[in-house]
Amino acid sequence: MKSVLLVVIDALASRVVRPAMEAGQLPVLKAIAEAGSVHWGSTAIFPSITPAATAALATGCYPSETGIAGAYYYDQANDHVHYYGDDTWAIIRRGMGEFFNDFLVRMNRDHLRRDTLFQLIERAGSPTACLNFLWFRGNVTHQLKAPWLLRLWPTLWKPREIQGPAMLSLGDFASGEIGGTGQKLKGPGGLFRRFGFSDASTREQLLLLARQRELPRFTLAYFPDNDFESHKQGPEEALASVARVDEALGEFLAEYGGLQQFLKAHAILITGDHSQCEMPHDAETSGIRLDELLANYTIVPAGGDWQHDEELMICPNMRAAQIYIRKGYLQLIDQIGERLLADKRVDQIFLHTDRGFEVRTSHGELCFQPGECAGERGEDEYGNHWTWEGNLDVIDARREDGRLQYGKYPNAFERIATAFDSEVSGDLWVTCHPGYEFRLADTTIHQGGSHGSLHADDSLSPLISAGLTAELPPGITPRSVDVAPLCLANLGISSPHEMGRGHCRGAGKTSQATSK
Repeated sequence: MKSVLLVVIDALASRVVRPAMEAGQLPVLKAIAEAGSVHWGSTAIFPSITPAATAALATGCYPSETGIAGAYYYDQANDHVHYYGDDTWAIIRRGMGEFFNDFLVRMNRDHLRRDTLFQLIERAGSPTACLNFLWFRGNVTHQLKAPWLLRLWPTLWKPREIQGPAMLSLGDFASGEIGGTGQKLKGPGGLFRRFGFSDASTREQLLLLARQRELPRFTLAYFPDNDFESHKQGPEEALASVARVDEALGEFLAEYGGLQQFLKAHAILITGDHSQCEMPHDAETSGIRLDELLANYTIVPAGGDWQHDEELMICPNMRAAQIYIRKGYLQLIDQIGERLLADKRVDQIFLHTDRGFEVRTSHGELCFQPGECAGERGEDEYGNHWTWEGNLDVIDARREDGRLQYGKYPNAFERIATAFDSEVSGDLWVTCHPGYEFRLADTTIHQGGSHGSLHADDSLSPLISAGLTAELPPGITPRSVDVAPLCLANLGISSPHEMGRGHCRGAGKTSQATSK
């Protein structure tokens, strides 16, 4: 049976990659697609934000199952604020030690509720490799090491062990051995290369595996630079970063004598965790200050914990945000929704109440739930059955011959429903129109590109593959949660979720104010 290589290019946007491939600018990706297939509409989870979206790729599960509700969220069960963003004041408020411990240890060890591909495959008896991916939990103990800069800050760093796959690279923090060669999985690192969390490092490690002929049964190689460059320049302007990954894959395949030789013993899949939309507006209007829109309420500072009497905790996740309401103030939820929707830059509000999942916009409302109850009914392409009351236009959907069809908010019902969880999701989610991003007083916005919302511009990546022995069911639009089961199927391993089948047979929570 073939081994599987999964390549994840952060923020890989179909609307950018497709014309580039057609113009011959990404020759290796084009050759792989021509040797196999390409699906242009692979749909991210909601919120389409990196920690949650990559968790879906690693597990095949939605946020309601993984417990990873974004890059900034509040764990009500454990009274813990999770912050994986890049705003300095929010990190300082959390504490640098807390930030590193969350990111490198607790995120995988404690916060992720579902098994990763590495765990499932290694339990089945096959070794795996993880190259710089955020979600690496496995069955082998590895020692974290401190980069030299952090060793100068002894109060920040303590020795730690983590559980990862047989071969693990985690930037400058972990360099596992390549098979039995004695050689380490290392690449260029240091402060100015994000401590090894860069394309250059992943590229070098992938080449090391090829040259040593030590590619295991499953390898996940993560290329993060496109996301960073898209945020700075815009997704179309960042195409050069994708071209460099294309070149790296060309070098890698050349070590095997070319693509066709590689495909004799291996399968390859390439995708993104989400995409990005353009941010064409100036900083004055593109940043939506949620603390100003909700200035009548007391709000926890960015990155901070509940203190004494704050009514709200607002957690911006770029183009989406979740709002937690302190226990005893739930009656404010309708008033808060009205204040938010009064701003024309705000797109949608999502709630989960006793009525079901609610979508509120300035031009209409909709209430839906999984299953067949009183109301209008329809089935989506993944076999989920839905019942709703209200205006389908608020999610740009229609029903044709009993089947739901979506427009600019792909797979909306399933993605909204699976964003809610009783422990980690807020009492409401809010999204904004393309070109805008949410912020607080101590957080910033991205001027080139952004993501996080339900909108297609934030959500659609290509899924390029070749050499597969098991394929997606015919006629099914792939989702990010289908990638893990697709990898497992090609390794002959059963998956907790079936490829192309719905996840919504009773997902979600009833909205209730946070216990604090």
